[in-house]
Amino acid sequence: MNKADFEGYFKNIQQNSLVDTDDLWKMTKEHLKLMLGNRIFLSLFTGIYIEDVNNGVVQFSCNADYKREKILRDYRASLKQALRKASGQNYEVEINLKSSVKEKQKSKYEYHDPNENRPMDLFDSAKRDKERYEQRLEVSKLNPRYLFSNFIVGKSNELAEAVAEAVANDLGNAYNPVFFYGNSGLGKTHLMQAIGNEVLKQQPSKKVVYTTTETFLNEMVDAIKTKKNDEFRNKYRTVDLLMIDDIQFVEMFPRTQEELFHTFNALYDSNKQIVLASDRPPKEIKNITDRLRTRFQGGMVADIQPPDYETRLAILQQSLEEKKVDIPNEYLEMIAKNIESNIRELEGALTKVTSLFKLGLNPSDEDIAKLLQVDLDSKRKKITPAKVISTVSEVFDVKPSEIKGNRRTAYVAQCRQVVMYILRKELQLPLERVAKEVNRKDHTTVLHAYEKIEELTNSDSRFGDKVDRCIQLLRG
Repeated sequence: MNKADFEGYFKNIQQNSLVDTDDLWKMTKEHLKLMLGNRIFLSLFTGIYIEDVNNGVVQFSCNADYKREKILRDYRASLKQALRKASGQNYEVEINLKSSVKEKQKSKYEYHDPNENRPMDLFDSAKRDKERYEQRLEVSKLNPRYLFSNFIVGKSNELAEAVAEAVANDLGNAYNPVFFYGNSGLGKTHLMQAIGNEVLKQQPSKKVVYTTTETFLNEMVDAIKTKKNDEFRNKYRTVDLLMIDDIQFVEMFPRTQEELFHTFNALYDSNKQIVLASDRPPKEIKNITDRLRTRFQGGMVADIQPPDYETRLAILQQSLEEKKVDIPNEYLEMIAKNIESNIRELEGALTKVTSLFKLGLNPSDEDIAKLLQVDLDSKRKKITPAKVISTVSEVFDVKPSEIKGNRRTAYVAQCRQVVMYILRKELQLPLERVAKEVNRKDHTTVLHAYEKIEELTNSDSRFGDKVDRCIQLLRG
């Protein structure tokens, strides 16, 4: 070996063999946070880690294709700069999807018999681990189908997903408590249970409990009746991860609020993880004590919005793969364009369409359009103008009589415009009919209201969230 070869060899050792990938990534992340800000960092770099360093190239593992593409397209230079600051080396960057990494990791633990096509498991404990995991799932009330790997990430939910992964990977430390909110059918339950499933896979010994507010209430009432209060409290106050869904319903039960308050404190003081989900943010949950509200707001509050067209299409494509039915992509596009509200309705529409193909039928574009339109029309028929007014009055905290009255205060007038907007958008009522429902004579008032509210929903996210919530409540 000549001097040049030796120097190259020595340099390669310095750059690769002596690199602690965990420490390198830890330092790199700190630089990225400072360079990009916390929101961008959370949305893109959570769930990513360094897989290997070899020949001056840092190979990353990424948990989502959209993250990989966006980082390579928009943030490759930032990532290289952060690596350089952390290591003093000018590394190139490669990003692989996590699925390919898992295959590499798998080979480390399995022996492949040259005479067999299938791998031979070397660990007898694998079966016991699986059984233990399944038992934990049963106790925790988790659905094993809800995983990060099958949660479609888009602009509407990327922050919430990033927070969820951070929590699963650093229980009790990343963010605590976590409060997810959004309308029904947008994936809150999926994300919560994905946290639980990931925790149990990584740390099977952890005690995880997923429940709903209704179940929590029923168990508390039963404990009072049977004088098993200590048993009930022990169940919820000794866990490592407590997840409570539909927490907004606690507003109706003062005694449950009291119990939840003490449960919250017991877990938080022990550095145990708390994750909550609601259809609205903490500040909009009425009739809860201030001390409980401040605890809900004390950690990370992340919203989930209705998915955009691209995300809806991705959800449909994934669901279709699971159903193992082959239908033309233009039908998926038709569903994605027509069903905008939530994921449940989206998948319900897909089920109807796929059922036609399973029956051996060959529906036309017109057949699919009619099928979707019938569904939309049936939903619209259930929504009445009176229901619209009462829903807007509830969400915006204004009396129905004020909406239909002559008060011209800015806030009441805006609520009246929201009613007109929804009557036009959701029920597709004629302009004259909309005007009549709010005791207005001129249909031009309706046109002005529609344009005004549409503009506000696009420019003011908080206002847009409230309008969307009205629509979601009406759609059920």
